[in-house]
Amino acid sequence: MMNKVFSAVLAAVVSVSLAAAEEKPAVKPVVPGKVNADLLNLRLGPGLQHPVIGKVADKTQLQIRRIIGNWLEVEAPETLTIYVSEARINRQGKLTGELNMRSAMDAKAPCFGTLPAGTAVEKIGSSKNGWVRIKVPAAADIKVYAASFLVNYDPAKFDEKGNIAGTVPAEPEKTPAETPAIPVKEEKNIPVETPVPAVPAIEEVKPEAEAAKAPENESVELQGVLVKWKYSNSSKTDYTLLTAPEGLNQAFVNSDDPALLKALENKKVKISGKPDGRFGENGAIIVKVDSIVEIQ
Repeated sequence: MMNKVFSAVLAAVVSVSLAAAEEKPAVKPVVPGKVNADLLNLRLGPGLQHPVIGKVADKTQLQIRRIIGNWLEVEAPETLTIYVSEARINRQGKLTGELNMRSAMDAKAPCFGTLPAGTAVEKIGSSKNGWVRIKVPAAADIKVYAASFLVNYDPAKFDEKGNIAGTVPAEPEKTPAETPAIPVKEEKNIPVETPVPAVPAIEEVKPEAEAAKAPENESVELQGVLVKWKYSNSSKTDYTLLTAPEGLNQAFVNSDDPALLKALENKKVKISGKPDGRFGENGAIIVKVDSIVEIQ
């Protein structure tokens, strides 16, 4: 009789353990990275057309999942701000219905996705105008995107398709749509607080220009605004050539005569020279200047 009781108890414990294991989200492989900018924009998709939904500070550790062109897909950091309508959270901290996760206290703010009914959420702070911030839910598997040039990481850990070397995705990854879908509606009659627009940091994103893709032994010609790059840790990247005063980075620029670059700092110039490597081996082209003239 005792053996039967023990077997029944053991079976129940194993059953509960298996159920808990099934509920635990699968751990996906990641490669560590570290931010190398004062503030790095996190976007909802890999491109400047996608909204900024958060920022992380210099030296912040990021967990990279894959490379998409000039962008990194990373796991949502714990500091990411996520708001939900408090009306669908019961006293046990579980959702009584589907709920959108928003980047601000506004039903029109960018949406990270939808949490299903029954999901347990952890509130951060008190509610305001019917909205409450929640801790980033692990089960939601939120991904955000950052410019690869502003993150230090080991590119050798990724294959030619941008996936982590040695791993095979369970299913093909999809690039987020430019406009996120809105699968559910927020509760009605909740006051809306309009967020203050964030001031985006300048992302040093390599443009898809022919000059940027030139072979290493061919001369290139570019024009733009010559700017001192404050994040430089090499004489090769002391200056950068932007499309506009706060535009995109076309190339990093160096010269045997640094005083010449200093004299033309913050001016619109035309340069010609030869490729001198790439930033981080997978970023913007570096050009050693043969000639540079100011454009009036």
